[in-house]
Amino acid sequence: MATVVVSSAVLHFARDDAEFENMLQGSWRLLASGGLFFCRLATTIGIESQVVRVAADTRRFLLPDGTQRYLVDEAFLMHRTQSLGGQLLDPLKTTIVQNQRAMTTWVVRNK
Repeated sequence: MATVVVSSAVLHFARDDAEFENMLQGSWRLLASGGLFFCRLATTIGIESQVVRVAADTRRFLLPDGTQRYLVDEAFLMHRTQSLGGQLLDPLKTTIVQNQRAMTTWVVRNK
């Protein structure tokens, strides 16, 4: 079991909800009790008006940089923190990358 798992710019490449969940659970499963999950992923946070949902039933969005990504928002990350049985260790922090995409840091402890 790992004390730290780092997922940097990975989860937003999921094709759909099922793949995102598999990727997230695969990372979380590696964590020992008390371990730290450090994740950086693309989100809609701060650029909500600049992204276009590809289809109504998906979390895939077209970003201003022309790429498509699986994007989440603050409510999604907070819900996933709780459903994983985790504890948010630091407030979510989002960097807007030249109005092209938003990268959020999500840091959770496995209780």
